[in-house]
Amino acid sequence: MKSKIYSSEYMKSSSKGQRWIPAFAMIAFLLAFPVAELILMGKWNERSYTQSQLSYLYSSLWSSDFLTMGAAVAAVTACFAAVSGFWYLYSPRKVDFYHSLPVKRSALFLHRVLLAVLYYLVPYVIMEFAAVCIGAARGYYSLSIMKKALILLVLHLLMYLLVYFSTVLVIACTGTMLMGALAWVGLFTYSIVLAVMLQLSGHLFFDTWYEGSYGILAAVRNLGSPLMVIVSFIDRYSSGSFGKQLLILILTLFIMAALSWMAFCRRRSENTGKALVYTWMEPVLSALLTIPSGLGIGLIFYMIPEDSSKTAWWIFGMILGTILVHGILEVIYEMDFRRFFRRKVQLMILGGVVAICALTMKMDLLGYDSYFPAYDNLQGVVINVSNLSYTEQLCNVEKKENGIYKIRYTATSDNSSGLLDQPVMKSKALYNSLKDIRLQNEKGKKSGRRMYVRYINKQGFSVCRGYIVSSAQAQNLMEALYDEQTWKEDRYSFFQLDKQYLKEVTGIFCDGDIHSLFEKNAEKRQALAEALRKDILENGGQTVKDQPCAMLMFDYTEIPSEGYMDEGGMNVPAVQEGENVSTSVLVYPSYKRTLAILEETGYPLSMDELSVEYIDVYYFSSEAAGEDDEAFSDTEPISDLEETDNGYKVRYDKKEQLEALKKCIRPSQLVNGWTIWNADATMEVVLEGQESTGGDSGLYMTFTGEIPDFIKADAKAAHVTEWEVND
Repeated sequence: MKSKIYSSEYMKSSSKGQRWIPAFAMIAFLLAFPVAELILMGKWNERSYTQSQLSYLYSSLWSSDFLTMGAAVAAVTACFAAVSGFWYLYSPRKVDFYHSLPVKRSALFLHRVLLAVLYYLVPYVIMEFAAVCIGAARGYYSLSIMKKALILLVLHLLMYLLVYFSTVLVIACTGTMLMGALAWVGLFTYSIVLAVMLQLSGHLFFDTWYEGSYGILAAVRNLGSPLMVIVSFIDRYSSGSFGKQLLILILTLFIMAALSWMAFCRRRSENTGKALVYTWMEPVLSALLTIPSGLGIGLIFYMIPEDSSKTAWWIFGMILGTILVHGILEVIYEMDFRRFFRRKVQLMILGGVVAICALTMKMDLLGYDSYFPAYDNLQGVVINVSNLSYTEQLCNVEKKENGIYKIRYTATSDNSSGLLDQPVMKSKALYNSLKDIRLQNEKGKKSGRRMYVRYINKQGFSVCRGYIVSSAQAQNLMEALYDEQTWKEDRYSFFQLDKQYLKEVTGIFCDGDIHSLFEKNAEKRQALAEALRKDILENGGQTVKDQPCAMLMFDYTEIPSEGYMDEGGMNVPAVQEGENVSTSVLVYPSYKRTLAILEETGYPLSMDELSVEYIDVYYFSSEAAGEDDEAFSDTEPISDLEETDNGYKVRYDKKEQLEALKKCIRPSQLVNGWTIWNADATMEVVLEGQESTGGDSGLYMTFTGEIPDFIKADAKAAHVTEWEVND
C-alpha cells in the first residue's frame, strides 16, 4: 500500500477533486509572467528607452518584478493546495476513514506534499518557459536570462513550500474551521501587528525613540512570520546581498516542514472538533494574544483624549482589552459563552504582565531615553543630519573599475536609511555635542528639529536614538562634523567625478539671482570645482559659524554609470550615453580659494554689496490672536502698520534700519538650514533702480541671525505668534 500511493495511477485518481488548483495556478502564472511581460514591454517602447536601458530593464524584470509577482501567486496557490489536501482533518468522519487505512501517516503526508508540488511546478514551468520565449522573440535571449529563470524557479518553490507547510501546520494543530482561520491569520500577521504596536508605544512614551527598524524590533517584524520572511528576502534579492535572507528562508522552511509533519503524525483523532488539538497550546496562545492586545487597546484609548485624562483612559483601555481578548479566546476554546471567565487566575497573571509592561514604558524603567554610551566603550557614531542641513543637494559617488561610477543621491529627509551607509566617526567634540543634546532631551525639550544617531559600541552592536535639536545645539554639532575629514569626504564625494564631465556651473549670490558662471571657459569651471573641494577639506568646524555667501550648482553630464539610487531608494537604470548629476554646495566666507575666483564674476558675495532702497516686511497675523489678547493689548508698534488682507505690511527705508536688517537677512538658499527662522513674516527687498512687486514676486529673504528690536516690536504689534528659530 505504501508504494501504491506514490504510483502515477493513484496520483491521478486522488487528484480528481483538486484539479482546479493547477488550473488556477496556470491562469495566475499566465498573468504574472507572459501577460505582465508583454504589458511592460509595451510601456518601455512608448517611453523611447535606449537599447542598453531596455536590456537593463528586461534583466531587472527577471530579478525584481517577476520575483514579486511569482511569489504572490505561489503563496496563494500554496494556501489553496494545503487547505485542499488537509481539509479533511476538520471532519471526524473523514479522519476516522483516512487514518484507519493501512498506511502510515508519514507516507500519507508525503503523498499529499508530492501532489501539491506537482500542482505548482507543472503550470509554473510552462508559463515561465513561455515568458523566456517571448523575451527571446524580442531579442532578449541570453544565458544570463536562462540562469535567472532557473534561480526564480528554485526561489519560488522555496516560498511556495514555506507557505504550504505553514498552512498545513495550522490545520494540523486546530480542530475547527473557525480556529483554523483565526490561527492562519495570526501566524502570517502577528509579527507585523506586534511591530507596529511596539513602534507606536515607543513613539508615545520615549522622547528619543528611533523611528526606523533595527535589532530586536527588526527581527520581530522581519522574522516573526513566514510572510515577512518572504517579503524580507524579496527586498534584499534585488540588491544582490541576499545570502543571509536566503539562509533564513531555507531554515524557516525546514522548521515549518518538520513542525507540520510532527503535528500531523502525532495528531490525536479524538481531539478533532476541539479548537486546538494540542490543548497545551491554549495558555501559550492566550499569553501571546492577550498581552499585546491589552497593551494595544490601551494605546488606542490613550491617544483619544488630549487632556490630562489620557492616563485614566489608558488604564481603562488596558483592563478592557485584557479581559475582552482573554474571554473571547476562552469562548472560542470551549465554544461556550459561559466559559468567558473560565481561567480567572490566568487572567489575573496576564493582567499583571500587561501592567508591568505598561509601567515599564511609562516610567522608562529600562532607561531607554537616558541611554548614552561611555566614550571608552564607543567604537564610533553615525549621524543623519539631513533634517538639519537640507539646503545642499548632494550625491555619493564611488569610482569603480574601468572608469564606471556608482551614484547614490543623499536622502533629503530624516528617514532611517540615512543611518545605514554613512561614515563612522569618533571624536571628543562630537561626543560632547551629542551628550549635550541627550541631556537637553532628557529634560523634556520638545521644540527643534529631529535628528537620528547610531551608536556603535566596541562589541559591534548598534543602538539608534532620535533627538530634538535646538539651533544652538545644531550649530555645535555641525561644527564638530565639519572637523571630521571622513565625513566631509563622504558628503562631498561627487568631487571624485572626472573634470571632463563637468559641463555647467551656476551660482546664487546675495542678490538672490541665479547666474551662469564661466560658460565659455571649461578650465575655469574645473578650477572653481577644485578650489571648492580643497576649501571644504582644509577648513574645519569654524567654517559654519558664518552664514553662506553663495551657492554653487555643478551639472555633470555623460557620466559612465552602473545606474544610480535616487532619494527614495529606487534603482534607476544606467543609460548608454551616460548619467547626468546635479549638485549644489554652499560657499562660506572662509573658502578663500573659491571666493577669489568668484570675485572675478562681480556678483555680490555679501549683503553689504547690495544697494537696498527699502525693504517691505509682510507680517501675517495669527487667527488665534484677537484685539483683546493680553499678549498684544499693551503693545505699540514702532513703525506704521499698513493693514493687508492677511496681516500688516511695514516699509523700512531708513539707513539705520536697512543696515540692521542686512545683518540678519539673506536669500533663503544661502542660509544654514539649522538657523532658519520660522516666522509668520516675509520680506521683499527692493534694490535701487527696481520697483516693488507688491508682494507677488521679487527678491525675498529670510531671517538668519539676531533680530533687531524694532522688528520684534512690530511683529508683536502685528499679532505674529510664530517667531522663533528652528522650532
